[in-house]
Amino acid sequence: MNWKSEGVCWAAPVGGCGGPITGEHVVTEALLTKRILVEYAGAIRGDERVAVPLRKLKANILCLKHNCELGRTADIAATRLLRALRAMRRPMELRGSHVLRPPVDRRLSGVDYGRWLCKTHCNLMTAGGLKPSIAYVQHAFQALTDTPIHFFFDPAVEDLMRLADEREAIVSWSHLNSPSVPELEAFSISLSGFSMVVSLVPLEKNGLQMKDRIRELQHPTPLGMFRIVLDWSSRSNTPAN
Repeated sequence: MNWKSEGVCWAAPVGGCGGPITGEHVVTEALLTKRILVEYAGAIRGDERVAVPLRKLKANILCLKHNCELGRTADIAATRLLRALRAMRRPMELRGSHVLRPPVDRRLSGVDYGRWLCKTHCNLMTAGGLKPSIAYVQHAFQALTDTPIHFFFDPAVEDLMRLADEREAIVSWSHLNSPSVPELEAFSISLSGFSMVVSLVPLEKNGLQMKDRIRELQHPTPLGMFRIVLDWSSRSNTPAN
């Protein structure tokens, strides 16, 4: 895979670059397994669905300092959420399930997961030769921004989340833009079936306001209700619903 825009740190606008430009996995390596299926849609590869080897998912687009910072925060939040989603799908494999112990709530940082969403978008945009919105760059590194960022739960509020199975892409990404509103940059990222739309403006779906910063995912299992709790309280610039 021939990535574009290599050799420049996309986080340079927030300052603090340090060290050489390093090979950054455009989709977090810890999320991926032996045979990688990653979906691209929108700006980079049209609507093509491709299987990409892990070794080809690297691009030289972040300096060492910024790369390490996101690895300690954003990447950890995404891997924790993926483990929780897999446990939600297979509760009878959890420790204690043989004695029918109810699932323990899984808690993680919504703020850091939002950073991962913005990081992944910036990675893919930059690697594809496009310039991501400065607001997403700033949010990935928790820099103050004049533009509020919305993290919408997709599907809409009244719909049910469908967990992906092992045959589907672990991560899928779509760049959402409108010819009638060229300055609008939004994107959608799904992690094992949990899909969110990130936008700089409020959005509606099917005539209903999409839910910004969802606090809790619930899924009924044979052991009881499985809950994933997202904490958006720290360093967040928009109140949670």
